[in-house]
Amino acid sequence: MSFIFVILGWAGVYQTLNEQQRQIQRFVTRLAAVQVKYLESSVYLQQFMLKGFHETAFYATGKQRDIDLFLNHQSQINKELALLKKSAARYKLNVDQSIDGLDSANSQAIDLGRKLKLLYYQKGFQDQALEGQMRDYAHFLEDSTGVSKIDVLQLRRHEKDYLLRGNLAFANSFALQMDRTLKSVATGSISQRALINYRDCFNRLVHISEVLGIHKSKGVMPQTLANIKQFGKRYSELVAATNQRVNLSEANFNFLMILSTTLALALVLLLSWVLSKYLTRDIKELNRRMSNFIQSDFKVLSETESDNKFLPNSREIEQLNHDFMLLKVHLRDYLGKINDHNEQLRLQAGQLQELNEELQVQSEELTVQSEELVQQQQQEYAARQEAEKANQAKSVFLATMSHEIRTPMNGVLGMASLLYETPLNTEQAEYVETIRNSGETLMNVINDILDFSKIESGKLELDLHDFDLRYCIEEVMDLFAGKAALNDIDLVYQIENNVPLQLLADSLRLKQVLINLIGNALKFTNSGEIFLQVSLAGPERNREAVELVFKVTDTGIGIPEEKLAGLFTAFTQVDSSTTRKYGGTGLGLAISARLVALMGGSISVQSSPGQGASFQFSMQAEMSAQKLRHQPLCMMSGLNGKRVLVVDDNQTNRKILQVQLEQWKLLPVMASSGQEALSILSHQGFDLVISDMQMPEMDGVDLVTRIREMNALLPCVLLSSIGDETRSKYPHLFTAVLTKPVKQQQLCKVVQMSLEHLAEVLQAEPNKTDLSRPEFAEAHPLRILVAEDNYINQKLIIRILTKLGYEPMLAQNGLEVIMLMQVHTFDLILMDVQMPEMDGLEATRLIRSTHSVQPMIIAMTANAMLEDKEMCLAAGMDHYLSKPISIDLLLAALSMERKFDRTSL
Repeated sequence: MSFIFVILGWAGVYQTLNEQQRQIQRFVTRLAAVQVKYLESSVYLQQFMLKGFHETAFYATGKQRDIDLFLNHQSQINKELALLKKSAARYKLNVDQSIDGLDSANSQAIDLGRKLKLLYYQKGFQDQALEGQMRDYAHFLEDSTGVSKIDVLQLRRHEKDYLLRGNLAFANSFALQMDRTLKSVATGSISQRALINYRDCFNRLVHISEVLGIHKSKGVMPQTLANIKQFGKRYSELVAATNQRVNLSEANFNFLMILSTTLALALVLLLSWVLSKYLTRDIKELNRRMSNFIQSDFKVLSETESDNKFLPNSREIEQLNHDFMLLKVHLRDYLGKINDHNEQLRLQAGQLQELNEELQVQSEELTVQSEELVQQQQQEYAARQEAEKANQAKSVFLATMSHEIRTPMNGVLGMASLLYETPLNTEQAEYVETIRNSGETLMNVINDILDFSKIESGKLELDLHDFDLRYCIEEVMDLFAGKAALNDIDLVYQIENNVPLQLLADSLRLKQVLINLIGNALKFTNSGEIFLQVSLAGPERNREAVELVFKVTDTGIGIPEEKLAGLFTAFTQVDSSTTRKYGGTGLGLAISARLVALMGGSISVQSSPGQGASFQFSMQAEMSAQKLRHQPLCMMSGLNGKRVLVVDDNQTNRKILQVQLEQWKLLPVMASSGQEALSILSHQGFDLVISDMQMPEMDGVDLVTRIREMNALLPCVLLSSIGDETRSKYPHLFTAVLTKPVKQQQLCKVVQMSLEHLAEVLQAEPNKTDLSRPEFAEAHPLRILVAEDNYINQKLIIRILTKLGYEPMLAQNGLEVIMLMQVHTFDLILMDVQMPEMDGLEATRLIRSTHSVQPMIIAMTANAMLEDKEMCLAAGMDHYLSKPISIDLLLAALSMERKFDRTSL
């Protein structure tokens, strides 16, 4: 026991001294952390004063990384110094005076850093803050004709000399030059106000620079740097005092440890000698007893007389002897328990045998259940087969319905195309084009049901092709222009400048989504506007792939929040009651969502009741290298800087027109009403006026009538709606009338003509494909047979071929085709598929198998599904055209050269 006390005493002394050392070491470590933060903050401060205040974001947000980090580090140092002071008092280091000096320098650094940041923020740099304002006034004066260029140059030279050198002599020279210049300009002129503002900005800048102390020995900046140096000096003093205290503590520690260790060793040697004398005999006796017990195989041994007389000389040996006796008892008990456990194991083996038999019975039951599952799978397979048959029957029904609708639509669209080829003026051609686009839109609506069936079955595929994005969007906007004008709704669109126009994607599916979204917006909007915006999702990843974002925003009735989640679910409507005001199948948005996903994008909606709705979707596309449409650049050569007054009560329309005109280097001025426009015209001169027709209080006609009274020669362009007869009623008022939504190329042409004072007249539409050209047949001589059973379609295709110079023959069905083939030789057969007596597929197979002279066979059918095209090609046809027939595709097919000659099989 005495030995243990000696050891514990020595350990206590060691622990006390060591704890003092660790406390001092922790203090030193935290002090070193303060130094690191001090050095880091100094670097941040230097970076801010060198270039940090140059950053534009600093003047936009008031935040700058370097100065903010400097202040943050100084705040952390302030907190750390408070903790160090407490630690120093607790450890009795006697360095409070040095820490107080550091704390004072730190507080001054924080105040000076904040002043430095505020002064630089007010001063600015180049185009920012006060310096930016001063330069704006200087640039205005440089461009002004009311101030002498030499005076402005002298002012700029003095300004730059002061900013570079910080010498007040240059500021005084600036003031003298400013006084002379102010005397030379007209009192109350714009130039005088600009000079005064320029002078005020410079004086404020001089004041801030002097307070900052740039290029000087006094001021916030040199004071801040001096404070940083003072902090370093105070820190060095504190480190020196701390190191002195550490050295003293280490010396005391070493002395006390040597002394305590020497005393402990002496006591240990003394106690060892005493213990070895009295304990050796007892340990040998105890060891003998343990050996005898182990050799007896843990059996009970009879005690001898020497065993009874054994008395240990120490409590420890006595305790060991007592523990040895207890160990013998516990070992005998443990051996008995092992025997009992062996008996229990034999009983458990019997129970396991019974459990194994039960598992065998359960295995047989699982086998029976497995057989039942097999039967259930067979039943599910049979049900799946029935479902597939039902799905196939649905597809057949939808294909039949599509055929029956496409057949008359072929006549409608075809005749509209023929009408478009006749001599028409611009307005008539626009009406016919709208009819054609509306017919194609109707076909797209019919395709919705077919598309939904394809989507559900996973058979819908994209048809990637090159197309012009602007033309695609303008086609969609033309479809709704009439209805929007009828409802007094502004229909506008904007394509951002960085969006590529020539793309490789599926334009039909894109138009399908846009038609659905804009159609819904028009249906649920009673007044206001519908705005389509096209932009890039981000910077172009490369020169080929882009991600486009389309956003359709309306001012309609909006959508309740609880209805937004199921908006893109098939057959779901916002109002599905029997008294609902707005109809629909509920398929449009579901198809749109799945088409967008197929095009590699996503669709979302934001809306509130009464606040309108905003649908946004994205799509992946590639930039096309092929030039599809001639898009001449709008060249306003010699017209740069012309002033244009835009009058429109719709803010979105004004914004779009402003951006477009500014891109053409014109100077637009915006007015939201006729009265505001007249007020502007009374004070400013303009080269052109662009006015909307429908405006409150004063419409476009009244406004231009008043303008003509003020200036009869000023060109005026009116923005009207489809069906507006304003131009025909007031031909003397307007230079040109444009139909909304305004197309970019039309606007460019009209603005250029108006500014050049050229009169616009209604002329024949130039961009037509003239079908009345017999030379086409001369260039591509063909003997053509038309197989068609519908009278309207017969009349249409015969008329088109006749205009091209061909003399086609006609067959009513497949049997007549075979009969005519026996008498005549044909180079080309335009073959309908569904015909009485013998359809086109059977007739094609018969021709391919029996005739030695094989004509080219082109399917011309209302069956428009992908599998229909595959069936036609599998039957032996060379090409496929779906109804309604596209004249351009038909011309391409007629001019296509055959790659090989078929022979009889």
